[in-house]
Formats: sequence, structure tokens, C-alpha cells
Amino acid sequence: MSDAWRRFLGHRLAVIGLGVIAILVVLAVGARVFSPHDPLRQDLPRALAGPSADFPLGTDEFGRCILSRILYGARLSLLVGVIATGIGASAGILSGLLAGYFPRVESVVMRTMDVLLAFPSILLAIAIVAALGPSLPNVMIAVGVRSIPSFARLTRSMVLGIKELEFVQGAQALGAGHPRILFRHILPNGISPLLVFSSMQVATAILLAAILSFLGLGVQPPTPEWGKMVSDGRSYLMEAPHVSLFPGLAIFVAVMGFNCLGDGLRDALDPRMGRVAIE
Repeated sequence: MSDAWRRFLGHRLAVIGLGVIAILVVLAVGARVFSPHDPLRQDLPRALAGPSADFPLGTDEFGRCILSRILYGARLSLLVGVIATGIGASAGILSGLLAGYFPRVESVVMRTMDVLLAFPSILLAIAIVAALGPSLPNVMIAVGVRSIPSFARLTRSMVLGIKELEFVQGAQALGAGHPRILFRHILPNGISPLLVFSSMQVATAILLAAILSFLGLGVQPPTPEWGKMVSDGRSYLMEAPHVSLFPGLAIFVAVMGFNCLGDGLRDALDPRMGRVAIE
């Protein structure tokens, strides 16, 4: 672990990504402290005002402080990213473990994953949200389901390689049960690529949740959410581009932060992988 930490600290982009994520978390948790205004308070006479000392990032079409709404929106975006990735990882890793370890289960599990992969990610998420209804929990479910096949395929390939190693065969010879072999021997030895992939999936989840909100299928107004804020500012791009610009930059910074972190984790946890990206 000390060697991995040194490699991580030597990865400049990874350190930057970790710093960006730490700052976002602090700002999101302390949004009540750092926000200069109430994110829901309307001030119509000052609608579409540009950046100023009172409103550092300007106001939207209802005179609401864009900076305050971005800070409060960070809570939702980070929450959706982490929980949705947790949903996908839990179901996908379990499915991949079963498929890779039990040959009789593999065909059923992987064909199901192939069906899910046959749908484009955004269309699958839209279909799930449309069926369940637009809300924050349903967005988490939709984004999480979208990532299940990717986690399952990665976990299955990891299990197929590890289960043939000597220490797994030795555990089987000693009479260890299947759950013990899977969760005490195989999974811990394949956790590194799963951690890397999870960090990158958080970025994808944040972006996909923003797309759903942009389409009106995510968090409903007046709750501040980055994708919805970008969508609301489309009608004012010519006269007040800052309404969409700053929430879009927030999405960009968050996604880049998690991608840089994942890149650093990949090189730190398994330096043999070099610059080969995990699909």
C-alpha cells in the first residue's frame, strides 16, 4: 500500500483529481455556509444579472443566485454519482462472481447482460425513468442499472483468471465453501480493477444524471441540479450565457476530477497496466 500511495502521489493528474473531488465534497457538505444566498429565493428585478460582488456568478431567469444553486446542486450530483455507482457495482459484481465461478450460471447471467448492453446507455436510462417516473431515487436506479453489465463483465473476466490460481485450488482442496472462496479469496485479489472502474463510473453517472435532468426526466424544479440548470439557461444563451455556462463548467470539473482520480488509481494499484484504459 505504501508503494501504491507513492505511485499515486507521483501521478500529477491523480493528485489534482483528488484535490478537485475533496473541494467539491467540502463545498457540497458546507453549501449552507458557503452559499451567499438562498438557492430558492427569487429576485425578479435582478433576473439574468451578470456576475457581480453580490452575485459572483450572476443570477438566473428568476433572479436566483447561480453560485448558491451550483453549491447545493453539488450535493445531488455527488449523491447520484456515488449511490448509482454503488447500485451498479453491487449487482454487477455479484452477477460477475456467480457467472465466472459457476459455469452453469454463466450463460444465463451473461446473456442477460448482453441484452442490457444491446440498448444504448442513455436510451436505457430514459426508458427506466419514464417507466418509474421522474424523481431523484428513480434517476439513481436508472443510472445504476445502466452500469450493471459493465461491472458484471469486468468481474467475470477477473474471476476466470483468479479461480485457476494455486491458492484458490488449495482452498478448494481444504474443503472451503463456495462463499468463502468467492468473498475471502477471489474478490479481495481482484478488487483493484474494480476500484478503478468504480471511480470512473462515478464520473459517468454524474454526467448521465445531468443529461436526464437536462431532458426533464431527473430532479424536478425548483430543486437546484446542474443538468436542469443548463437546460433552463438554453433560452438565454445570447443575452445571458452565464446561466448555462457556469453549471456546465461545474459538470465538467466534477467529471474530470473523477476521471483523473481513476487514471491515477489505475497506475498506482497496478503499474503493469500502464496507460491501457479499462473498457
